Amino acid sequence: MVDSGYACAPLIKEIGRGKEGARNLTRQQAAELYAAMLRGEVSELELGAVLIAFRVKGESCEELMGFCEAADALMNANRVQGATFHSNKPVLVFPSYNGARRRPNWLPLLTGALAAMGYPVLVHGLSADHTGRITTAEIFTELHWSSVLDVGSDWLSALEKAHAQGLPLFVHTRVLHPGLEALLNKRAQLGVRNSTHTVVKLLRPVQHNSVLVTSYTHPEFLNLQREVLCGLNATGLVLRGHEGEAVAHPQRAPRMDAVHAGRTWCVDAGDSSFTDMPEKTPDRDAVVTAAQTQSVLLEFQANGVAALPAGLQRQIKAIACVADEVSP
Repeated sequence: MVDSGYACAPLIKEIGRGKEGARNLTRQQAAELYAAMLRGEVSELELGAVLIAFRVKGESCEELMGFCEAADALMNANRVQGATFHSNKPVLVFPSYNGARRRPNWLPLLTGALAAMGYPVLVHGLSADHTGRITTAEIFTELHWSSVLDVGSDWLSALEKAHAQGLPLFVHTRVLHPGLEALLNKRAQLGVRNSTHTVVKLLRPVQHNSVLVTSYTHPEFLNLQREVLCGLNATGLVLRGHEGEAVAHPQRAPRMDAVHAGRTWCVDAGDSSFTDMPEKTPDRDAVVTAAQTQSVLLEFQANGVAALPAGLQRQIKAIACVADEVSP
């Protein structure tokens, strides 16, 4: 990133006073700052200070709304001009930024089943993880499902084509906006995640007639994500993800909350306890996971939703409930 003169010092003075002394930025200040960060207008020194300051302080709801508004605006401006997408069902948007660390990543299975049910399904994320986790993109590759990896690509047309084939589409983060990928990659330099790892889970690449299905790992993010989505007037489903992805544990379901028209409610209270359970298929390898995914989807085509693991059945029911709120 090149220093183009955006002055961060006054803002760093507010957010960089430590966890107890720091003050929150306004929504407008946060939006202006994040837009400058995405455009590469913040010097490396100031950018590092900003990212670490927010890592220590934590982001407020207003700040995250400002970040998301800036990202949505630049992401939409980056879209191929004239590209449109029409469907009689809402587009389901799944962020995928964790990847499988200990157990299989079942997000491709969930998205594949939903696409086969007639939903347009867009998954966005990074193609590889520098920590060695198995990404959704790697499993898509093994399944020979479509991916959009090149900046400037008409991913809406690609989504329409994948939808016609009854398949989900994977879009690399840099295609949505290169600045998002650049900020995510700062993790390798700084050693910790930054605000963008939260922002990408709240992005809405398709602004209208869409449902964002997103997840959290730490309990405090349940309320924060719901508040942000309410403030953005977005429609979504929020759940505690399996392996950090926006998919329910295959053997039991977590709590799932809906957001629509500025209000939020519980769709599925989940199982009474959230204890660790042994995975029936513990191998997280992309090739093995892809083969298992394909096998279950073949059974799904023959026997319907009942062929899916119980947790995914409940998540699909919850998604359908939210999708009914926005169906044209």
